[in-house]
Amino acid sequence: MFARIATRRSQARRAARVLHQQPVQVASEELRILMSRVEDLVDRLGSDADPELKRLRKRAETALSNARTAVAEGGAQLTSQVRDIAAQGQAYVRRQPLASVGLVALGMLAIGLWASRGMRSDDG
Repeated sequence: MFARIATRRSQARRAARVLHQQPVQVASEELRILMSRVEDLVDRLGSDADPELKRLRKRAETALSNARTAVAEGGAQLTSQVRDIAAQGQAYVRRQPLASVGLVALGMLAIGLWASRGMRSDDG
């Protein structure tokens, strides 16, 4: 019994680690699974003579098509935005190298202070 609980905990930790490290990949895989299940349901509706089933099938097919289009457009737009932001960051670093180094140093100082404050609160 305890082995099963430990296994579940380790599986949960492993899943959380993967989700934390690769959120976009996990989300896209979950979306792919959802879309495939909807496709299966639409296929199971078949082409029955019932007009209500035909209407529901048509709506599901339209929604699935719209979702595919939105995912494709969203991915392309996100990729474009990330490239633009990266290019802007590189251009800023090239124009202002000393300011960039100063910002990095300030950020590291803030993280150091935050971490040391967290360690002190753990001791007390």
